[in-house]
Amino acid sequence: MRFPHKSKKQKSEMLRQTQHQHNKGEPFCHSNELLRRRISSYAKVSLIIALLLLGSEKGFASLPVSDEFYKVYQLVQEWDIASAEKLSQQLLKKYPESGDVHFLQARIEFMKGNYERSWEILRKVGDNFKEVKEFKNLVDATRRASKNFISRESEHFIFRFEEGPDEILIHYAKEVLEKSYQSLGKVLNYYPEEKVLVEIYPDRQPFSKISPLTLKDILTSGTVALCKYRRIMMISPGSLVRGFSWMDSLSHEYIHYVLTRKSRNHLPLWMHEGIAKYLETQWRGEKQYLSPIMETVLFNALKNDYRVPLEAMMPSFAKLKNAEDVQLAYAEVSSMIEYLETTKGLDTIAQMLDDLASETKFEDIFTKHVGQDLTEFQKSWESWAKNLELKNIPGIKTLATKFKNRKGPENKEHKELESRRARDLTYLGDILKSRDHFKASIVEYQKAVGESPSHSPVLFNKLAGTYLQTRRYHEAEELLKKSLAFFPDFHTSLANMGELYFSNKDYETARIYFEKAVRINPFNPSVHMRLIDVYDKLGLTREKELQVQQFSYID
Repeated sequence: MRFPHKSKKQKSEMLRQTQHQHNKGEPFCHSNELLRRRISSYAKVSLIIALLLLGSEKGFASLPVSDEFYKVYQLVQEWDIASAEKLSQQLLKKYPESGDVHFLQARIEFMKGNYERSWEILRKVGDNFKEVKEFKNLVDATRRASKNFISRESEHFIFRFEEGPDEILIHYAKEVLEKSYQSLGKVLNYYPEEKVLVEIYPDRQPFSKISPLTLKDILTSGTVALCKYRRIMMISPGSLVRGFSWMDSLSHEYIHYVLTRKSRNHLPLWMHEGIAKYLETQWRGEKQYLSPIMETVLFNALKNDYRVPLEAMMPSFAKLKNAEDVQLAYAEVSSMIEYLETTKGLDTIAQMLDDLASETKFEDIFTKHVGQDLTEFQKSWESWAKNLELKNIPGIKTLATKFKNRKGPENKEHKELESRRARDLTYLGDILKSRDHFKASIVEYQKAVGESPSHSPVLFNKLAGTYLQTRRYHEAEELLKKSLAFFPDFHTSLANMGELYFSNKDYETARIYFEKAVRINPFNPSVHMRLIDVYDKLGLTREKELQVQQFSYID
């Protein structure tokens, strides 16, 4: 189809502008509010022009279109795939040779997780335009990255992953997500009718290719999971040196899924992340949403009048400049949700989501339910937050995300230390320990602790582990408890605490720590072996059998 008075350059620019709005409108399963607000009659026409420009070189014609095309596009943006598919089928009957309709169908199949079917359709659509080519590349990369996936299902979820060790995750993933389905359904008053797709990628390389995250984004922000394209995607904890709190991460991303579906993708990013962080431990009956590092960065930010502005959080927290700003952003927005619950009750969130589904402006809905506009709310939150009893732990810093080196030997842990002097002393302690000079290694590790300007759980565990080997249990326990107070999910600390209590034949307490450790890093065989022993000594036959089965996936 030709457009009068529009050059090829003008049409391309309109397509670019429309796609730019689209990209900003669906950030990581989050806010479509920006897109909705910017859609004027001009943008609407631009979208239809863009769709028409997708017309094909391979037999499909570009035909005159109506608002029906725009409606399908909007339904896909809102993740209402059932309605979008129904309308697109009607359009296909009406315009069987239209490349525009086929492109929309390819998007729908992609959002359903049918990557090969989407690719098959896209091969018939021309790719003269950058945005179309980029979508084709995304579909192609996704189908290639997932070609070896197998599936498992629970009542409300579908899990896709590569056959092999990652199957150990499925038992735990079913537990966290089914509990999240029930507990969060009550809080947010929403239960997805469709089964939610969850994909587990073996490492960061394929994950970066099938998501908007670059490898740099992943390493800088520590982002290892996201909710986008109507599904949950996660990097396997087996690709990280010490795992991570992946079960809470799954619940966090599921919350994003629910918020998107219930609000029809109209909730702003800051509130998306605030609600998800605030409620991510709800599945296990806890509400400790601020970690010690988050409390510390928030304490210092409030003291020094430093903030990550809400608008700077777009298009994703993973794009912030450093890991400290990521932690601060999460601390800000999650504490805003606590403040909202304190002043208005948690039911307010579900009510706001219902109103947002009707496409009312977010600012109007927020003011209606909160009684303040966003600027006033932030000022009130700040006054409230300054009265919180926040921890301020000197020397605590965000831990870098450490991935396994698949090309060779693992990097030496002592290299993670900031101080060169501390690194040298730790390295010397490692050498002495490897030669069974335990007392001498303890002396060097103690020196290294004194030289380290920040708390290092790696160094604390080297010293505590050596205390364990020399049966200095009291000193090991004091050191590990201190380290866990700073980094409660550090796998090695949990495993060493389990070992300490196992050595003292306190099997009930050992069980608690080993179970926590195995949920952070299910790929550590020694923890599984210890749990099998613990269950055996406690006479827990069923738990022992399950642990033996879990261990078989990585043995």
